[in-house]
Amino acid sequence: MLAMMACVPAHADLVSALNTFRRGDHAAAFPEFLALAKLGQPLAQLDIAYLYAGGVGTVRSNVRAYGWARLAGRNGEAKGRKLADKLRVVLTPAQRRTAARIVAPYTPAALRRTLLPTLTHGHGCGTHRSTHCRPGTWGKMPECSPLHIYRYVYPRGAAASGVQGRVVVHFTLMPNGTARLPYVVFGLPDHKYRFPAAVRTSILRSKYAHLPPGAQPVACNLVFSFVESQFDGLSAYPRLDAFLDRMRRRARSGDPRAQAIYGTLLATVPQVGSRRRSHFLRWLVKAARAGVALAQYEVGESQLAGMGCVHDPVKGLRWLHLAAAQGNPQAEVALAIRLLRGTPSAANWTRARRWFDAAVAHHDQTGAEFLAAMLATAPEASWRDPARALQLERMAFDHVGADPTGSEIRAAAYADEGHFKRAVHAERRALAQAHALGWALAPLRKRLARYRAHRDWFGNLLTARIPPAVAGRGAPAASQPV
Repeated sequence: MLAMMACVPAHADLVSALNTFRRGDHAAAFPEFLALAKLGQPLAQLDIAYLYAGGVGTVRSNVRAYGWARLAGRNGEAKGRKLADKLRVVLTPAQRRTAARIVAPYTPAALRRTLLPTLTHGHGCGTHRSTHCRPGTWGKMPECSPLHIYRYVYPRGAAASGVQGRVVVHFTLMPNGTARLPYVVFGLPDHKYRFPAAVRTSILRSKYAHLPPGAQPVACNLVFSFVESQFDGLSAYPRLDAFLDRMRRRARSGDPRAQAIYGTLLATVPQVGSRRRSHFLRWLVKAARAGVALAQYEVGESQLAGMGCVHDPVKGLRWLHLAAAQGNPQAEVALAIRLLRGTPSAANWTRARRWFDAAVAHHDQTGAEFLAAMLATAPEASWRDPARALQLERMAFDHVGADPTGSEIRAAAYADEGHFKRAVHAERRALAQAHALGWALAPLRKRLARYRAHRDWFGNLLTARIPPAVAGRGAPAASQPV
């Protein structure tokens, strides 16, 4: 839980904006409040109204003050209604109409059209408990549901401690029914208890239906629950129950960081029960509108996956950009991966590289995996950096023995450096791993032949590059835990 709190940023949210104002840096506080007001945060709208009315940190404007005060009042701030009534008498009808136009894009109705998720009933997750992770079917794309599940043993350290969790994982389903490059979208707990590694291995080794002839790869999401039957419900976790109650009280009092933590816990802690879990997105939206980057990322991913809300990639991407602008590494990775779908232009390739670089600077493992593949196999020589690719590959793939992608990255990087004997050895290892997973082996054999002939290879190892039309349709696919 302490790690959960640590990952919530300490800047650009409502709490930090208030602290900036209290320090007397009104000019810096004004744009922070304004950004939050445009997300529909009522208290920020009221603060902006006061700042405009007093000319504090900005140019005085009764027209703008009236518009924001009236909007804050409509969103439940009684002081906003009082300020609007006071300003109304000094404004002409034309000025009041101008004020209405200024805030029109940020009314509740406008934000429901452009930004806020359309909530649905339920989380999209089942409640059956098991000591193994076994995905079932959920969502609009049954092809993402495995035909044969590889059951990974419950992580030993987690089982001994009674630690349970839920993770959402994204992967690419290939036409031959194999999975590629799975990575955790969000979930608890973290890598300490090896839940992400367990899920990744399960997805790679599970078997899926072949796609129709000529079909393109499909983007899939799966939700996995790890539940120990002997620790059933919150009664076995009195400290967790107390922590949830404390977060709920703080969230209801308006603390945006508590709202982010509480919403995330509802989404990812199996013990809370399906009824409470169905409210997770409401709390995340409150925190996201208050500027908490973690919540903005999770709201964006929820909209992209259709979890707890209607699938809406346009709104989801807006939230991801807001989170990435604050340095959230998961959002940076998500945006970079989407830039690589289809046949990326040089501009998109460069932008994706920047997002991955930023994520790696924040110690994100998925960013390291994808950046290693880019640096090892980029089509332009100026984009490649085999030495760094090898460094990132060791950091990202050491704990994932079942994934041939790491060996393929290593082989390509060695070949680029002229170490063809090492490249052959790495590619042969990739072939053995791919054979065990049932992958199509022809591309790997062609690369092996090139390395044996002392020829390097550059191309696409990032099989998540789904054609844009397919990516937009396939994003909501997912599976529930059972």
